[in-house]
Formats: sequence, C-alpha cells, structure tokens
Amino acid sequence: MDVTVLDGRAYAKFITAGSYFVRKYRQILNDLNVFPVPDGDTGTNMYLTVRQAAVEAAKQHGAPLSKVAEAAAQGSLMGARGNSGVIISQMLRGFAHHVRHRDEIDTFVFATGMREAVQAARQALVRPVEGTILSVADAAADAAYRLALHEKDFYRLCNGVLRAANEALERTPEQLPVLKEAGVVDAGGAGLVYFLEGALRFLPDSKVHATAFPRRPVRHSVFTPQQHVGERKFCTEFILEQASCSPLDLREALTAHGDSLIVAGEVPTLKVHVHTDDPEGVQAVASKHGSVTRVKVDNMEEQHNVLLVDPPARPYSIVAVVPGPGFERIVRELGVEVPLVTQKNPSVRDVLLAINKCLAPEIYLFTNDKNAVLAAQEAAKLSARTVHVLPTPDVISGIAGLFAMHSGDGQVPDPQAILAAAAHPRSAQVFFAGKDATLGGTTVARGKPAATSGGILYAGKSLVDAAAQALEAMGARDGGLITVYYGGVQKERDAQRLAENLRVSFPAAEVEYYFGGQRDTEFWISRDE
Repeated sequence: MDVTVLDGRAYAKFITAGSYFVRKYRQILNDLNVFPVPDGDTGTNMYLTVRQAAVEAAKQHGAPLSKVAEAAAQGSLMGARGNSGVIISQMLRGFAHHVRHRDEIDTFVFATGMREAVQAARQALVRPVEGTILSVADAAADAAYRLALHEKDFYRLCNGVLRAANEALERTPEQLPVLKEAGVVDAGGAGLVYFLEGALRFLPDSKVHATAFPRRPVRHSVFTPQQHVGERKFCTEFILEQASCSPLDLREALTAHGDSLIVAGEVPTLKVHVHTDDPEGVQAVASKHGSVTRVKVDNMEEQHNVLLVDPPARPYSIVAVVPGPGFERIVRELGVEVPLVTQKNPSVRDVLLAINKCLAPEIYLFTNDKNAVLAAQEAAKLSARTVHVLPTPDVISGIAGLFAMHSGDGQVPDPQAILAAAAHPRSAQVFFAGKDATLGGTTVARGKPAATSGGILYAGKSLVDAAAQALEAMGARDGGLITVYYGGVQKERDAQRLAENLRVSFPAAEVEYYFGGQRDTEFWISRDE
C-alpha cells in the first residue's frame, strides 16, 4: 500500500519512530564521538533532544501537520543538548516553518521542507563544518528533492533518502581528518542516519525493526590520549527567554567568547550552545538581551578523561534498583553509576554494597519499589556518604526522575523536584495472575491475564485486552506517549504485536517498546501526557 500523504498524525509517528532508533543505538553513537570534542556523549544528547520532540508531538494527536511540527520543533529546542542535538532541533524548526500553513503534505513538499531544514541548521552555525551531520543532511535533502520529482510514495522516497544519507556518512572521514585518524564516521551524521532509518522501518510496509547499518567501534581504539580537548573546554548551554535581539545579533555578540557556537530558535526564545573557557562571561553577555535559564555547563576535558583513565568528576553518583537487565541498560544511559539489578526485594547489605561502589561523596538512590524503601533508608544510615533516598514506587517513576535530573545544570539536583517529576507518568503492570484474586470487585483466576494500575485490578481475555483496559483508565484515548517494556516470557515479537494493537486501540497516542527483562511481570506500560 502506497503512503502518499504525510499528516500531523503520521509526522508524530515519524518523530517517535526516529527517536526509537536513536535511543536503541545511542551507545554506538557515543562510541563514535570524536568531533568537535571526544567527550563521548553524542548519542545520549541526540536521544534526549529527539525524545522531547516526540513527547511534545504526541501531545497534539489529531492536530494538523503544522501544529504537530511546531510542537516537535519547540520540544526539541527546549530539550536540545550538545552540538548535534541543537542542530537537529534547528532542522525540525526549519521544517516546521516550511509547513506552517499546511494540514498535510506530499513527497515534494516533504523534500523542499528537508531543504529548508538544512538551511536553518546552517544559518544557526557561525562556521559550518563539512564531514559532519550537515553534510549528511545535505545529501539526504538533495536525494529527497530528486526523487520527489517523480516519486509519490513516502516509503520508496525514504528508502532512497536513507541510502543517500548513509553514502554521505561513509564519506565523512575523507572530509574531516580527525575522523579519518580515529577510523570512524561522524557521530552526529550517524545519529541522523539512525533517525531516518527508524522512521523508515516503522512505515506500514516495513517488518524490520533493526538497523541495516550497524557500526560498533571499540572505544579504546577510537579515543587516544593524543585526541585531547584543549582550550575552550566548557560546553555551555542555556535558554535565553524574552530575548530582545535576533539570533544573528546574539551570535555576533557571542562569537568572540568561544567556538562551536550555535544560536537556535527565534525571538522570544533562543537556545545557545558554545564551547568556552568563560561560561559565566558568556551568560553575562547573553543576559543583556534577555533572561538566561536552564543553564548547563559540562567540563569536556573531564568527560574525555573519564573515557580514558580518570574517575567521573560529577559531584554526585546515582544508584537505582531495577528489575531486569534491559532496565539496567536503560538507566545506565540515563546516568546511573551503579544499577542494582534484583528480582526480589534488596537487603540492606545489597543496597550498602551498591552505595560503596560509587565514586562521588553524594549519592542519589532511586528505590523504584515500595518494598525497597526501608532497606534503602537503613543502608543510608550506615553509609559515611550523603545519601538522598528517593522513594520512587516503581521503575517507571524512577526513569521519569532520571530524565528530570538531565534537565538541570549539572550541579547537585533537588530531591523534591526529582520526586515531583517521578510522579508525573502513569503506569501499569500486565501479567498472568499467580493465584485467584479479587480486588475492588474484580476477580481474576490463577494463570489468567490481568493488569494493575493505581491499585485497580483489570481482568482481561488476553494480555493485550488487560493492557488496553488499564490504558483506557489512564486516559490513553486523549493521546500522549505510551511506552511498553517487555519481560517475563515475552519476546520482542510479542511486544511488537502488543504495540501494534495499542496503536489501533488508541490512535491518538504514540507507542514505543523496549526490552526491560523483568521476570515478575510480562509488561510494564507507561503513559506520558
């Protein structure tokens, strides 16, 4: 079946699917990262950026394309991190500007929108560098334009665009000597390829949800002590709200204060990214033109040294109790230093050993289980460190809290603010009942499908039915982002089947799935509004 129209609903799915692949392969992108500095965080930064775009786009559900694109652009701008993240946010903004008066588009307008997206990204940079994400985006946009002159189907168009983007990515080492020296392609460009490929793999005709272009460099062969950060080692990012100057004027004001300068967005909200030796001075200059908020300052030299020999320089460590190996990988990507993987309630000794593995003097401990709170509190008393016990009731709340920690400025976060963010998503467990049970007037027999959410039991004819009942009560018909984590005896194909059914049952919502690896329940499901 040909896909010849892209409307708001489809575009929201496009963004969600792209962010799925960036998340899935973000560690590969981290390992590829050597330019502009080898600080090993490109994949994480790109994922945090596009995820925020997906969350905001999903909130628009039935809106026309113009509104969904605007929401995605604004979400990515506010969540943008790192060079590549800010560049992608500017691409989404350029595309949103191109479709600002349209409810839906065909392949030709999509192609011209890609051209405007790249142009917007280039305009945000003081000195665009070839051999980076820009070169890959150029090749993708040019291919889209050539193909759209005769190709009306988005699936075939995206296939051609992806091939062109990958070919351009393979050329990046010849364009940028530092990539050739390290023997890698550009990490930002690879992230864009994964993003485009994710969207392609989730089009209706596709059954393949894995990359055709795997790249897995060995980190110690990529980073060497000779590849150092040097001067202007502070990656400084902030939002300038109520801006009284244009992006061009702000770029001119900041040019002398650092390099890798990007000023994205438009009045009254601008996003600034710059590498500098004087973060406070940059903020002081910007503050003359508006209100500086959401400041984040990272020492890239210390980040690079962590990848080589040195211990982390972050002023705090994070411990999180998680119920499976999939969740372990997820929380590590979100900054957890010591995941405590356990299928049962951890003992005080288990928690204390995890605390003692941390390097920082101050520790944030996510319990992610009501039954782990007392053990965590006792372990905190026995430790000589400063331990903030965060009594998150389940792993879904814990993940939301970890995302909230990324929105700070790199300093010690406020535990109450973290807990407030952790309380935001609604979640449900879907499982086969271990015994006959009755709760709130609902009865489920042993071995039958069921779900619980907010203390309410749902009995279903199948796991899909039980999950749908719980999500119905969670307001999923109003849209949002539904995330499925599979474990128990479920395989990826089961999670894929559940996701497809949920997309049909809740057409206003976006659905993604990941491996959790928990043994005590078949699925964890969350809904973010």
